[in-house]
Amino acid sequence: MNASFNAARLVERLGTVIGIPVVPYNEEGAVDHDLTVSLAARLIRNGITVLTPNGNTGEFYALSPDERRQVLTCVLTARDGAAASAAASATTIVAGVGLDIETAISDARFARDSGADAIMIHQPVLPYLAADGWVEYNARIAQSVPDFAVLPYLTKRAITGAHITRLVERAPNVVGLKYSVPDPVAFATTRAEAADGLLWIAGLAESYAPAYWQAGARAFTSGLVNVAPAVSLTLLTALRDDDYGTAGRVWRQIRHFEELRARDASADNVSVVKEAMHQLGLCRRDVRPPSHPLSGARAREVADSMAQWRSLVPETAGERVA
Repeated sequence: MNASFNAARLVERLGTVIGIPVVPYNEEGAVDHDLTVSLAARLIRNGITVLTPNGNTGEFYALSPDERRQVLTCVLTARDGAAASAAASATTIVAGVGLDIETAISDARFARDSGADAIMIHQPVLPYLAADGWVEYNARIAQSVPDFAVLPYLTKRAITGAHITRLVERAPNVVGLKYSVPDPVAFATTRAEAADGLLWIAGLAESYAPAYWQAGARAFTSGLVNVAPAVSLTLLTALRDDDYGTAGRVWRQIRHFEELRARDASADNVSVVKEAMHQLGLCRRDVRPPSHPLSGARAREVADSMAQWRSLVPETAGERVA
């Protein structure tokens, strides 16, 4: 690793709400670059200090290779613009990479050379996944950027703490994991069995953040931040303060919204977020297939769900994007 890579410092910076920005489209269905910059800048202005462009909420698998790089460049532009402001602190950019190994390696090197701070390696989507193959997949990508921080994305119960330890032994630039198995007991067991010193990120967003926090996670991902950054930050503060009364109230108020995203095996995960943003005047509701815009009835459910957290954070609607 080169001298600029400080794992301990980066892990400290990553211990927060990790926002997954949406990708807005224009009327022709192309990525709206200016709005991508503006929406990322809105998150930064509202206190979100870690962003993962090209995450699942960013429709990673629906973007072309060129579009993924353009999205990353837009988010870096927003970060660099904010950094020039005295009101903004440094923002950490964790670029999503994945698909076949060579594509992931190419995108990882592009992220490193473009000024990102780390990569998040998506869970492989190949249906025939062996646990040892998961180790090999992540190790080869991480070893291609040995001077760069790496965070694998884990969704399979088959991956144990022993597999994670073997990965870290082969690729010491793996500094943490986004853990997205919907089972707090499995999380606690896996963390206890894995190598020490890793940052564990609750990868199932606010719904699982309180339970995973108690088992040792010190960060959580969020698509909700695209709609209401203050709500996610209120939950983070409560968890850091061991204020489980407030954490429970936030959890109950956002539960319906997150359940809408999880309904039908997460079929509407991104559509719910974009519908909410559309209702607030932030972007179009468009998503790309195989996602689909919400029906009128479900759009009304989104409006009802948002109303539940207004009493907690009256300024939830946030800033309109110019």
